[in-house]
Amino acid sequence: MVDHLLIIGLLLSFPLFWFAGYTRGKSKRLANSEGDLARHYFQGINFLLNEQPDQAIDTFIRSVEVTPYTLETHLALGNLMRQRGEIERAIRVHQNLLSRPNLNNDQSQQAHLELGRDFLKAGLFDRAERLFLELLEDPGSDFRQVSLQHLVQIYRGEQEWEKAIRAAGMMDKKRFSRSVDKLNIEQAQFCCELAEQAIDMCDLLQARRHIKAALKYNRNSARANILWGRLEIHASNSREALKRFSMIPRQQPEYLPEVLPLVRQCYEQLGDESGLLVQLQSWLKAYPGTSLLQMVADVMVKQCGEQQATNFLMGYLREHPSIRGLQTLLRISADRDAGAEQEQFHLLQGLLDSLLARRSQYRCVQCGFSGAQLHWLCPQCLRWETVQPVRGIDGE
Repeated sequence: MVDHLLIIGLLLSFPLFWFAGYTRGKSKRLANSEGDLARHYFQGINFLLNEQPDQAIDTFIRSVEVTPYTLETHLALGNLMRQRGEIERAIRVHQNLLSRPNLNNDQSQQAHLELGRDFLKAGLFDRAERLFLELLEDPGSDFRQVSLQHLVQIYRGEQEWEKAIRAAGMMDKKRFSRSVDKLNIEQAQFCCELAEQAIDMCDLLQARRHIKAALKYNRNSARANILWGRLEIHASNSREALKRFSMIPRQQPEYLPEVLPLVRQCYEQLGDESGLLVQLQSWLKAYPGTSLLQMVADVMVKQCGEQQATNFLMGYLREHPSIRGLQTLLRISADRDAGAEQEQFHLLQGLLDSLLARRSQYRCVQCGFSGAQLHWLCPQCLRWETVQPVRGIDGE
């Protein structure tokens, strides 16, 4: 419900707006203005008393002439309506502004921008897009950069990645409100989305082009190298895939757990299981994490036996305690022992499984969104590369 105190304040300000117009050369219409103001003023009060805020807003729109001195008040009212979720009312206020013939070019463009924001908030992306594109037609417009940002937002939501890349490329990076690095990350992610689509359509050549474009925007894109490695695996080129995966710890080590199964697959295809253990142990020393620890332990069981894997785990967990690491230790111990001890290990393992099942594996470092799978674009705050594996005793 619209804040009645706000509208009362607006109605009480009618005389001030009228006086401003009067003192700036409108004395010839003094008598008519006084009559109109009084009629509209009491109409607005009557609408408020009868719980009719829509009509009160309409009264404000009709009563206060749009001038350079009242434009900001109209815009502020419309923006407040939008922020409160009163989208239809915000649209009505801003459409009223655009219908006024006495607006100069800058004022008209500002009203265009706010109306586009109304449509964007309402989910009317096609209407918002048209208004923002109109603002781009004036290369000297003060609203060009913000319009491009809104267009990127629209194309991201509509998954029109090529349009998003073009709109982002048109931005003046010197005037970009966020860092240039963040803009490059966005453009690289748009290319990765196109690569994913090409892979789904089995167009691997086009996918490779998009991946290379992503790395031009952001040479440290872990996602691009993950996709490139997947393409090399599909082409039975395990060594090249490993080259791509080996870049990830140096670029974005938080995403190393995402490629561990693929890394293991490559080494197994090459028949180099000893090389796998050496690589995993090297990474574990440089980039400690539970996923790495679990894979090291599994490979050790296969290559060195359960006893050596158990001793390794116990020593590691003393220095780096973790629930998932303990879970792995219990699983290996249960497989090795028999009788009552095995039953006890299974019981403890089941309790840990239940505990971890309630915990989120990923969390956004910006807004705190959590989930069970990786999202390159946070579904909540809509930022790229902020959802990462949870770290700590119950995570990585």
